[in-house]
Amino acid sequence: MSKERFTERQTEVRNAIVRLQEAVAQPETPILRDAVIQRFEFTFELVWKSLQLYLEHRGLECGSPRATLKKSFSEGLIQTPEDADAWLQMLDDRNLTSHAYDEALAQRIYQHIVQNYTPLLSQMAKHIQTLAWD
Repeated sequence: MSKERFTERQTEVRNAIVRLQEAVAQPETPILRDAVIQRFEFTFELVWKSLQLYLEHRGLECGSPRATLKKSFSEGLIQTPEDADAWLQMLDDRNLTSHAYDEALAQRIYQHIVQNYTPLLSQMAKHIQTLAWD
């Protein structure tokens, strides 16, 4: 991949996190909850794929989201073991979002997004902006 593609990815991540933050700042309604979950899905996808692109450019193989997150931790992109655990839980919840028709599950995931995942995604989005493609 090229430096230009990574720069595009950085912009996409920055825009996605702003949209997610806008949504979680709104009062909860069933429609808003669905919008937050959708924005979480595409923000999470952009973040892990950006990490994957960066790591692969550095010569590290990490095909799946789980492998990318684990490699991100071992390479210091995810700082603490607690954050690493939270990222893996985020991945598990992301994989469950296709089952958001389950009201209790959608509510639980929404709460995780608002309370835990948006701050982690925001922190990583900022970090991705600082990564140099050399």
